[in-house]
Amino acid sequence: MVFRAGFKAIQALVLLAIGAIVIFIFALTWSYYFDVASDAEPFSSSNWVELSNPYKITNDPGCVRGGMALDLIQKEILKSKTKEQVSEILGNPDKISDSTFSYELGQCSGLGWHSSILVIKFMNNSVHNLNIVRDAS
Repeated sequence: MVFRAGFKAIQALVLLAIGAIVIFIFALTWSYYFDVASDAEPFSSSNWVELSNPYKITNDPGCVRGGMALDLIQKEILKSKTKEQVSEILGNPDKISDSTFSYELGQCSGLGWHSSILVIKFMNNSVHNLNIVRDAS
C-alpha cells in the first residue's frame, strides 16, 4: 500500500515535469516563429520612411520598425484608410499586390534572427487587417 502511494506520487511528478517541458517548448517555438522581438514604440511617419530600407547599412539591422508596427496595430492608426492614405503615411510599400501592401520591418522574429514584414490587407480599397509575419523568402 505504501509502495503504491509512493509510485503514484512519482508518477504525478513525472507527468508534471513532462507538462512543464512541453509548455516550455511551445513557448520557445511561439517566440521563434510568431513573436515580435520589440516593444511598441510611438509611430512616427518620418521615422518610418527614414528606416524604409533596414538592410541598407548592415545585413543585421535588428528590429528597426517592429515597435512602430506594433503601435500601428495596437492603436489602429490605419483603420479604414485607403491605399493612397496608407502610402502617404508609410511611404511606398516594399511589395504590392491587388489586395496587400508589405513593408520590411527588419529582424523582428525568430529571436531576432529572421526578417519580419508588416502585411496590410485591403478590402474594398480600405485597410481590413494588419499582421506582422515572418518573411518566408
